Amino acid sequence: METSKLVQKPKSKHYLKTHNSIKAEDDLIDLFPQPRYFQVHFQHVHENTHDLRGELAQLKDYVTKVDEKLERVIALLSLTPEHVL
Repeated sequence: METSKLVQKPKSKHYLKTHNSIKAEDDLIDLFPQPRYFQVHFQHVHENTHDLRGELAQLKDYVTKVDEKLERVIALLSLTPEHVL
């Protein structure tokens, strides 16, 4: 009984270059973060932005109140002594 042997041709240089470059590209891609990282990152940024906008609105309100008080103080200080009761 004779067994048949499959003769494998040596892989061409072009195949090896292409195969190696695909492997190298896969290795390179593995060095970068996956899409899930960016989803989590941008969700975190979005939540922080929302919080910071709220704080900014409070600070603007506070500055407006301080400006009003300063205007009143300046108005009181600019009065001549004869206007003060």
